[in-house]
Amino acid sequence: MTFSKNIFQKTSLIPILFAIGFMFTAPLAVSAAPPNQIPDEGLIPELQAIVPDALQVVHKQHSDTLRFTNGIANLGPGHWQMEPTFPTDPEGDVIATQQILDVDGNIVFEQIVSTFVYHDEHNHWHIADVTEFSVHQDSPDGPVVGTTNKVTFCVEDVYNMLGNSNTADRIFWDCTVSLQGVQAGWADQYHQSTPGNQIDITGIAEGTYYLVHDVNPDNIFIEEDVTNNIAWTEFIVEFKNNDQVKITETGNTSCNLLPDSIYKSALCGEVTANRG
Repeated sequence: MTFSKNIFQKTSLIPILFAIGFMFTAPLAVSAAPPNQIPDEGLIPELQAIVPDALQVVHKQHSDTLRFTNGIANLGPGHWQMEPTFPTDPEGDVIATQQILDVDGNIVFEQIVSTFVYHDEHNHWHIADVTEFSVHQDSPDGPVVGTTNKVTFCVEDVYNMLGNSNTADRIFWDCTVSLQGVQAGWADQYHQSTPGNQIDITGIAEGTYYLVHDVNPDNIFIEEDVTNNIAWTEFIVEFKNNDQVKITETGNTSCNLLPDSIYKSALCGEVTANRG
């Protein structure tokens, strides 16, 4: 597939936005168009959560935080591509429009799906409401004992799910004021040290729990199937050494539960490119 990355050119508002301290915007209330509304020539992405791994508990100042590495895969034939549009009013939302392309890279369908938000710690732009994490007791849909808000991320190509991740092959790699997304057959990954990849589990009891990763939790992004966006990791909680929480990973939505696919090993976390 041929594709030409178009860098967003409306940069004159950027100094104004920074000068007034414009940082975060409220997400829009939107709902993604179903695939049957998109022209036949449109290549639609297919998002799926990669099994979370590298679970670790950080104990600090009488609190326990579960940290982990996670990823978002694009299994579909089309790129997951969002373009920003800055408002004429500096206090307005920076709109994120998802674009559906044909085989030649032409835009055949567009829809507002979310907003871009500025992340002060990272000094770049994120997409709002990309994913959500939660901890459940006894089963993946059991009682919730810890949850995050909807998480914003800089969405970009990190590794090819077939293991050939040449830098020159990346399409989405810039989180300033350009397109963001994940190309077909690639995955974005967020290391356990990334802000947002954590859940407060202070006060958790001993037992069996499930860390659940839900991609596109509000179904705002256009994709082929919104029913398969969840992956989970099972872990046991015990108390060791002065009642500090210790966890042991014991299972996940493993390859045994996933349909056969050329991307199967990547979805199980066996193909990674850990990014700090």
